[in-house]
Amino acid sequence: MADENNPKKTRGWLRIVISVICCIIALAGGGMVFQALASLKEKPQQSEVEEKVYKVDVFEAERMPLGEVISGFGTSRAYREVVLSAEVGGRVVEKHPSLKAGAHVVASTAEVDSQGRTRSTTPSLPLIRIDPETYIQRVSQATSRIAEIDAEVKVLAEQEANNQRLIKKAAADVEVYKSEFQRIEDLGKRGVTSKTDLTTARLELERYKQSVLNLENETRLFPVRHLQLERKRATAVSELETAQLDVARTEIRPPFSGALSEVMVEIGQNLRPGDPLVKLLDLDVIEVPIPLALGDYEKVAALLKAGDNPTVVLARNTTSPGQWTGIIERVSPQADESTRTVEVYIRVENADQPIPLLPGTFVNARIQGPVIPDAVAVPRDCVTSGMVYVADQGRAIKRRIVRGRTLQSLVLIDEGLEAGDQIILTNLDILDDRALVDVQQTRTLADELELIEVPLVIPGLAQPN
Repeated sequence: MADENNPKKTRGWLRIVISVICCIIALAGGGMVFQALASLKEKPQQSEVEEKVYKVDVFEAERMPLGEVISGFGTSRAYREVVLSAEVGGRVVEKHPSLKAGAHVVASTAEVDSQGRTRSTTPSLPLIRIDPETYIQRVSQATSRIAEIDAEVKVLAEQEANNQRLIKKAAADVEVYKSEFQRIEDLGKRGVTSKTDLTTARLELERYKQSVLNLENETRLFPVRHLQLERKRATAVSELETAQLDVARTEIRPPFSGALSEVMVEIGQNLRPGDPLVKLLDLDVIEVPIPLALGDYEKVAALLKAGDNPTVVLARNTTSPGQWTGIIERVSPQADESTRTVEVYIRVENADQPIPLLPGTFVNARIQGPVIPDAVAVPRDCVTSGMVYVADQGRAIKRRIVRGRTLQSLVLIDEGLEAGDQIILTNLDILDDRALVDVQQTRTLADELELIEVPLVIPGLAQPN
């Protein structure tokens, strides 16, 4: 009862109630003021939403024949390369004054006469001379043997002629003794002569007949003796020719004009047959074997079969411009089972090059392959899921295409594009069908090919007949 009549507690509750009432009045007044101010603000005007325009670059499609380029790598080598070796043994007595690596040597020139015989017109200097004395002596010995055999042949011919004369004389004597024996035999029948005389006459006749038979037997041996002498002479002639050839082999001459890449002999050196002397390269013609995948090989082989030797541009590497030119001359008849490639062989005529191609040079080969007629090629990046965007009257039109082969950064379009179509290259990730576009830059196939380090197509080639 004391608390209820406490005047201090009563005043506290009164202050709280008054404060709450004042807050409510303040909030209500503030709300009324805000509504009054809001009613004075003018409503904003409604504006139309503008369609976004995308700035894009485009590629203008062209329809033209394209020459496919087949790329490969290889190392050049001399078309003709030979290591000259000693064919006879002996001591080296002379060397060519320019017998050094890098020296150029000239071979003998020859011509064919009207009878088809080849004769040397400008003999070359020997590169190396081996002491020929031993072989000259063999020539002399073989010549002497031939002379002896020829003399034996003459003697045998005389003997044969004499034998024929003796046979004729003996045959005549037989006829004479036949008559004499017949006479004595007749006398014996009449009893004029004795049996001893008849027996002596018969023996004498048989002796002459035996002489004829011996001469005839000896005559039959003359062909055999002639054949023996002919064979002996043929052997001696062969020995003479071999000795003469050995004399010629003591002078080592270049079989063709070229450059010496290695010298392996010195004056005074004793050689045996087969010892290497010098390595000679023909730098007029260079060959470059290039391994190609089976698909590329088939294209090259088809051109060769049609009588076309594809042109080849050779460069130092993939980014260098072409420095040499050549042609595909032939292809390997078999594939490499380990690499699944086939080698094609490029022939380079150094006389036609601004700078000679040296053997051992590693090159990038760009082979002019078959022509793709009436082709449309576009950058590969602008094709997505078989679709492209074409800029048409300021809008991006989505178009389905049929793509063909891919050639590095380009793709061939079989269907869906025509010449003059502008294919959008940029902002492809945010474009929608029929979006507004503003073309900033137009690129062509020539511009694209300039960006490719090793071009796989060449524009503007005429289609072959």
